[in-house]
Amino acid sequence: MQSLCHQLLSLLFVFSSLQIHQLTEACSCALSHPQDAYCNSDIVIRAKVVGKKLLKDGPFGTMRYTVKQMKMYKGFNKMQHVQHIYTDASESLCGVKFDINKYQYLITGRVFDGKVYTGLCNFNQPWERLSLAQKKGINHRYQLGCNCRVSGNNCAPGENMDKMAMDKEAKATQQQQSQDGGVGARKRGRGRGRGKGRGRQNQNTLLTAKHTILL
Repeated sequence: MQSLCHQLLSLLFVFSSLQIHQLTEACSCALSHPQDAYCNSDIVIRAKVVGKKLLKDGPFGTMRYTVKQMKMYKGFNKMQHVQHIYTDASESLCGVKFDINKYQYLITGRVFDGKVYTGLCNFNQPWERLSLAQKKGINHRYQLGCNCRVSGNNCAPGENMDKMAMDKEAKATQQQQSQDGGVGARKRGRGRGRGKGRGRQNQNTLLTAKHTILL
């Protein structure tokens, strides 16, 4: 009898381990460019997470984060102000965890029944960890490229807005350097011209003086 109980407990332990392993492997997200994440989201905000509460709905519950919205970049047609962010409480179901009163986060998500939901497959990052190009993109450029699909560093049918911005800045720098070089060359040319003019004047003066002495 005891051996049968041990066998049942062993089988139960193995089954539980397999279930846990399957749950931890359940969430799988493909990497996406921040521009795609921006364009595919209903809501894009910068906010500080100030509290959380576990809601007992579903098998693992839902975590409700209370946020202090700093700025909204997208979603004005959905809601004017975001106060709560909802996500699955379990990371195995792609629930995302935010630190409380630590960072300002860039948070992206979808709106269902008037609530903002996000997860590991959305683009959620501390604002300070974003690059300057990403911040500029979120502020303005990404919305201009929402008609294209970013693949790697390419964007079809348009172009990656980060790449466009960097190319534009590089071109402007090259033009400025060319203009500065042209101005310097013209100044050097005028300097050489003035030098030659003074040389001819001095030569003429010497010739005139020599002619006067000979006379």
